[in-house]
Amino acid sequence: MQINLVYLNYWQRKELLQSGVPKFPILRWWPSPELCEVEQVIFSQIKNRDTVLDVGAGNLRIKEKFYHAGYSGEYHTQDIGEEFQYNYATIDEIKNQYSAILCLDVIEHLDLVDGLYLIHKLTELLSPGGVMILQTPNGRCIRSPLASDMTHLHCYNISDLWSYLTCMGLRTEGYRVVWEEKNKNFVQQLLDLLGRYIITRLIGLDYADNIILIAHKPSTLP
Repeated sequence: MQINLVYLNYWQRKELLQSGVPKFPILRWWPSPELCEVEQVIFSQIKNRDTVLDVGAGNLRIKEKFYHAGYSGEYHTQDIGEEFQYNYATIDEIKNQYSAILCLDVIEHLDLVDGLYLIHKLTELLSPGGVMILQTPNGRCIRSPLASDMTHLHCYNISDLWSYLTCMGLRTEGYRVVWEEKNKNFVQQLLDLLGRYIITRLIGLDYADNIILIAHKPSTLP
């Protein structure tokens, strides 16, 4: 019988969430030729890894930025698109394991079952002791993630995704990501604080646009 990934460890996840979730700090993203704050955190996780698999590599922007920042390992890419050259067209082509896997802004383009299947498949491709980094729009953001791209099919909230990865046996930490300018004046900062207070305290939603989960695979099985 095929495992239903949607309800895998369902009550274990519920119990974990009820026992309390960690704080998920804010990171900032801004367009820049250099690494922004979010990219610096991602790069710190992969810079000393000998192999990286970038799933949904898109326009190869991240690959180029990481090489420019000093990454010297083997960097492979996968994407279903045809506008750029990739090492792999499908996940099923990949036979090797990697010490780091990036899956940035991909799973929201799949329905829930397929998104979770991809996560499990990537975990299998991750070497023991490796790190997998998932980035996806924030399902709790007051700005609907479905409004920005008609190809988005499913939204995740950070607590649920954290508990899912944790119950898979991965040591997981998370961040919420806001899109904002690198340097803001005092008035902009004040307006941001007011808006964030209203969104979180009065409306009960979130102002962070994206979420990032950093999941570490154990070096050895228990």
